[in-house]
Amino acid sequence: MKWMEVIGVRTAVSNRASLEAKLKELMDAVQLEEPTRSIKLLQRASIATDLCVHLQHDTPLADATGSRLGLRLAAEMRAFGLVHHSVWSELGNGHK
Repeated sequence: MKWMEVIGVRTAVSNRASLEAKLKELMDAVQLEEPTRSIKLLQRASIATDLCVHLQHDTPLADATGSRLGLRLAAEMRAFGLVHHSVWSELGNGHK
């Protein structure tokens, strides 16, 4: 089953650079530990202090509370601002 975690944070302008550096450091570590995992860092187009991490998973079941990695990223991001962490499951082929 394909599923995705979306972990967003809204930070202050003064925290933006250090948050981005921390997230890039964490993403690099993830890529070394799990090179097949898909992880992306995005910035909201209209608000430079909103950052979001997308984690793609392909496992037999989606973890509704989030993966260990997702929970770790959310915890790290809380030091920089308001965090929203959600889990999304891909609909099967029979759904429209």
